[in-house]
Amino acid sequence: MPFDTFTQRLKDVATNSLAYCRRQFGSNGLLIEAAIGPGISWRPTFAIRPTSSLILAVEVADNLYPEALKGAAHDISHFDFPIAVYQACSLEVYQSDPGQARINLLRQHGFGVLTVDHAGIVTTQHAAIPLAQHISKGLLDAECAGLNPAIRVKFNAAHLTYQVNEGQGLQQAGQIVEGLVVCIAKQAAKEGVITPGVASGGLADAIDALYATKKFAQQRAALGAARDFIKDYRNTASHAPRSAKQAAEKIRRCRAGFLDGIRVAKKLRETIQIHGYRTKVYTT
Repeated sequence: MPFDTFTQRLKDVATNSLAYCRRQFGSNGLLIEAAIGPGISWRPTFAIRPTSSLILAVEVADNLYPEALKGAAHDISHFDFPIAVYQACSLEVYQSDPGQARINLLRQHGFGVLTVDHAGIVTTQHAAIPLAQHISKGLLDAECAGLNPAIRVKFNAAHLTYQVNEGQGLQQAGQIVEGLVVCIAKQAAKEGVITPGVASGGLADAIDALYATKKFAQQRAALGAARDFIKDYRNTASHAPRSAKQAAEKIRRCRAGFLDGIRVAKKLRETIQIHGYRTKVYTT
């Protein structure tokens, strides 16, 4: 029988967690204490495939953030199949974590948490997304350092979207970059540096016009980075994967693109400051 090596309490946690996941996500590809992929030595307590391009794996343990998860994270993040990981534990273990130090570490590293109380009720305390997709709030805040508050708020909102849908989140981050380009172009047009028609036209034309002026000669690297980013993010965000491998690759590209979008935004923000412009960005 499954989970017979567990204590009775931990067996209850495992059994109820499995039943909960089967209700929520189905039973396709169910594995019990088995390998989930080549090159991944970790064998989760159980795993299922909610979709053809996602594995959901659960580690049941009575200690928070067990060593098994620490060792698995690197292999999972680089595996050509998106994998989301939960730790399942008893509610009393979850509640006994001082200051939620271990819980916060699990969240910071991209793991979800399920708890099971004595009545067998399972609660998703923290949702999991594929580990390859995860951008921690700490990393987000560090990357956004130097941006003005209004732009940071927009990236925080884009990050919330990204956690649910990586393509839409990247698209939202891209709209912030586009908004900054438009902000620069409109104010440059008011100064007569470029023509108003170009400023209100296509983004690529606006960037090229700014790039060609003497006024923005020292910011050509920032403008070129913005042009490349806009082209890349549009292709990445709109690409529909046809296999699990392509889905994993899209996730990695969206993650890299999201972070790159923040860095490009910082360069454009510096350009705005250098020329004494106002930072006014409109996004949908």
